[in-house]
Amino acid sequence: MQIQPTAEQLAAAYGTTWYARAELFGDRAMSGFKTTWRNITMPADPATGKPAQKTLQAVPAGKIVAESTFGCWVNLLDKSGTRGDGPYRKNVDYDSTLWRKALHKAFPHSGGKRTTVFTTASHVRSLRNRAAHHEPLIDGVPLPGQTDRRGNTRRLTLPDAHTEVLRLVEYIDKDVAIWLGQTSGVPELLHTRP
Repeated sequence: MQIQPTAEQLAAAYGTTWYARAELFGDRAMSGFKTTWRNITMPADPATGKPAQKTLQAVPAGKIVAESTFGCWVNLLDKSGTRGDGPYRKNVDYDSTLWRKALHKAFPHSGGKRTTVFTTASHVRSLRNRAAHHEPLIDGVPLPGQTDRRGNTRRLTLPDAHTEVLRLVEYIDKDVAIWLGQTSGVPELLHTRP
């Protein structure tokens, strides 16, 4: 079985400029794609020296894919999004549009459950955000919006966070997950930490 990345699955289902189809997404996802679009710089036109015009045809889809944030991708795995506000607020059902028509194919070893992939990806995103922002990890990874019975923010232990990373990779490619598990220095580091 050939595994195709998330963006390729979306392109197969909705066309090469799937990210510009506003009807597919809620405001949060569209905001992410709009930010990506605004941040893309075009190369200079050799004839004029001015940046080339930014159009859907001129910007390769791969550029949008590569420059979109991890959070934007995780949001696409959620059950739904909302578009508009007030009386014009509308739910956008990602489960039936994005997941069932496209994204489940990008995670062939997930058991086909969007909620499973979303939860794991959200945990990995929390870990990634803590690490990327140089925030402490020693007490675990706080999971935004989740609390224990005492009302404290629920935390993922570092061994569990490492397992979640491997699990997310496994949903995509089992062989890569096995290789990462065998070569990762994280378990040893966690075992020997002061």
